[in-house]
Amino acid sequence: MQFARHTGLVLISLFALGCEIKSDADLAREEEGKIIATPPPLEARPAEVGVGIKGQSLKDETGVGKVISQPAMVLFQTKERIAFEIQIPHALNLFKASEGRSPESHEEFIDKIIKPNQIKLPKLPEGMEYRYRPDDAQLWVEPIASK
Repeated sequence: MQFARHTGLVLISLFALGCEIKSDADLAREEEGKIIATPPPLEARPAEVGVGIKGQSLKDETGVGKVISQPAMVLFQTKERIAFEIQIPHALNLFKASEGRSPESHEEFIDKIIKPNQIKLPKLPEGMEYRYRPDDAQLWVEPIASK
């Protein structure tokens, strides 16, 4: 009952602010008319908060849209922060303590760090992949190498 009341208040607020509620068909027609920009070139970068695909479309929201999208963005960023800043460093420290070294290859990193610790890496944009670099013992996001 309370959910319905809150939903009603949100809809009334959107109407009062002059926000237009569009159907899926209206949105599809708008998409057809838009020119799709060429995505920026893919560059390698360390795996850190912001590399995942989830929440990327919410970054440009403003006004009421930002109020609605902000909690979702925070959720996605928090999940990435947990994986990249807590789980992976902790698992690497445990591996180094038991083995006396860092993983020596990407495969060993996946098999001994990611899989046993059940770390869920965020989904990446198309054309990108995770790659562990043994030289600096760091996980990177890189363009997929053409085969």
